[in-house]
Amino acid sequence: MKKNNPTTHIGELLNKTAFGESIKGQKFGQIIKQSTIFSFWNNIVGAKFAKYTKPYAIKFQKLYVSAKSPVLVQELSLYKAKIIKNINSYSMPLGIEIKDIIFSYKNYAASIPETLSDYKEDKPVEITQNQLNELELDENIKEKLKTNIDKIKFLNDEQKDNFSKKIIDTYKAKLIQE
Repeated sequence: MKKNNPTTHIGELLNKTAFGESIKGQKFGQIIKQSTIFSFWNNIVGAKFAKYTKPYAIKFQKLYVSAKSPVLVQELSLYKAKIIKNINSYSMPLGIEIKDIIFSYKNYAASIPETLSDYKEDKPVEITQNQLNELELDENIKEKLKTNIDKIKFLNDEQKDNFSKKIIDTYKAKLIQE
């Protein structure tokens, strides 16, 4: 009969995982503390700066912050002492003291979390009527659209015609964007 290993208490497991074992070279407890501090970033620097800055690392008592532009880096430098005081009010209870802040604008896009790395700004794409007219759709697709629109009872014939044209143009625009 096979013997099972003795089970450990959940508290032991959490302490071992959270504060002892390392994850990809960095202690999990340190990651949690850093994330906690970063979650208060809006309170630390205010909404004006929080919108265009991102803290991304704490190493050797230095906080590394990326900013969207060099002008913002310059402005933040003027408030460095106040930011250090504010951040220490959040970090000291966690056992981390910040003595300096390094601002950089070159890595702002890289500091966006990995889950948002594929994020693109939502900018409208301009498509001209000529582009829409040049693209021809398959007649079967047009007929299916018109058949489905004809089933709508609360529209008159003119509204159905306008609606089908808009739907076809929207479909063509989608094809152009792809």
